[in-house]
Amino acid sequence: MLKQSFKNKLEFDIYVAEEKVRMEKGFLNKSERDLLKTMLDKNYKPVFILEEPINPNIKSVVTNIKELRRPCKYITDKDNVKDIIEILKVTLKSKQGLGLTANQVGINKRISYLKIPKFFNQKTKEWEYNEYILINAKIIEKDNPIKVNNEECLSFPGISIITKRYVYCTVEFYNEKMELQTAMFQDLESLAIQHELDHQNGITIFDRKWRAK
Repeated sequence: MLKQSFKNKLEFDIYVAEEKVRMEKGFLNKSERDLLKTMLDKNYKPVFILEEPINPNIKSVVTNIKELRRPCKYITDKDNVKDIIEILKVTLKSKQGLGLTANQVGINKRISYLKIPKFFNQKTKEWEYNEYILINAKIIEKDNPIKVNNEECLSFPGISIITKRYVYCTVEFYNEKMELQTAMFQDLESLAIQHELDHQNGITIFDRKWRAK
């Protein structure tokens, strides 16, 4: 997934140049190509990371694959959902990813938070996002399998895997108010949600590796 925040303009310029080469070689999917084209626009203003006070809710991301392969326990009325969501939000912000699941911050519970870029607002010069809280979620339908190049995971920095995902998926889940929801997702949102729901089930990107028939 393309990153969207940078330490400075030099890092941004180098990153965009490298990703442009990868796009020309056909290594980016459609959503990634669209996002990169926006970055290449002369009016695009990159977001530079500012130093912020240390937030005690920011957790280290779990990298132990044995822990990540343990299916998560279901959220119940006894769980403090609000606190878990806050930990996921601030930790994801510090790591610059698209999504994070509770077991990635050491909480073995079925809850994921995603923040997916929607479009770049030319008036405010900022990205607009769709945010999702998925609790006790399950995919009830999926369609159009594709090969995804270079899928990454915050738990395995520096590693990318060619995976099998689906362009469309329908998900049944509870929101932060513990209201039952059903929604259909596609493209980048679908891919990111499949990734996070795999975490809820103890599945990693290595288990989704594309295998030719």
